[in-house]
Amino acid sequence: MQRRTFFHLSALALLAGCGGGGSSAGDPPVPATRLIGEVFGTPEQVVQAELVTNAGYAGNVGALETSRAIAQSGRTNMLDFLFLLPVQPGLGPRLVSDAAQQLDRYIAQHRDLLQPGAYVYLIDEMFLVAVQAGAGQTAWQAELDALRAGVALVRERLPQARIGISLSAYASFDNDAVLPYMRQAIALVDWVATTAYWLGDATRIPALHAWTQGFPALTKSANARVQTWYIAQAFRDPGWDRQVFRDYMATELRLSDLYDAVLFFGWAHTSELPEQWAGRFFEPETRALYARFLPQRPA
Repeated sequence: MQRRTFFHLSALALLAGCGGGGSSAGDPPVPATRLIGEVFGTPEQVVQAELVTNAGYAGNVGALETSRAIAQSGRTNMLDFLFLLPVQPGLGPRLVSDAAQQLDRYIAQHRDLLQPGAYVYLIDEMFLVAVQAGAGQTAWQAELDALRAGVALVRERLPQARIGISLSAYASFDNDAVLPYMRQAIALVDWVATTAYWLGDATRIPALHAWTQGFPALTKSANARVQTWYIAQAFRDPGWDRQVFRDYMATELRLSDLYDAVLFFGWAHTSELPEQWAGRFFEPETRALYARFLPQRPA
């Protein structure tokens, strides 16, 4: 099984009013300290990590050896449950017919990873595939129904798991109609992540910043207790304008303070991206932007 990119590479109009999110005495525990994580590709990357983190994500089921390395390092684990809702071309994720059997098998084989409050990741960039394929509200509703069924199944089998999804800025650009569906999805989960990767087009920068700044308010209006995760870009095409990238990330990293947690993608593990894009190869001027997430040198 191929390893997934944590969020596919591919303004914000906030909706007023409160959503349907709620909580009960049985809610999973919320971490006492802010989580700062990294996407890891191998156990060696966990051991040799340069960024200072207390959480990690290792990708799909084929990366469980890395998930175990994350657990052994004392970091909080984010476990990949995307196998329950694989992407259907042009439509987006749908719940597999044998989801209950697959989940039961996973629990039986990997119970050591499923500690109380474990983070599980159900859908990557919800609605993006359908939006980019030109599918409309019927497809979005079907994806929402699939999420609802997946959440119900995981809550039944793993009531103390913290269930989450991610949403992409690019799914909403010039497409405000998808925002009510995003709100309904947020109301179903315990945490929601987003990213605003800059991919070299300077005209997108204002909208990406607006998304990053407005996303926490959107999520909290839909579900007051949802935990927000900012997925921080730690990769760059060497051909992109370096100064534009630095200016962009300086703003984005400041805005990341609006979020409950941060996860870096691309510093060590670049998934399908070329290795030379990795943040560990950044020149000193760019590395300086990430200084507060790197070991502090003695004065």
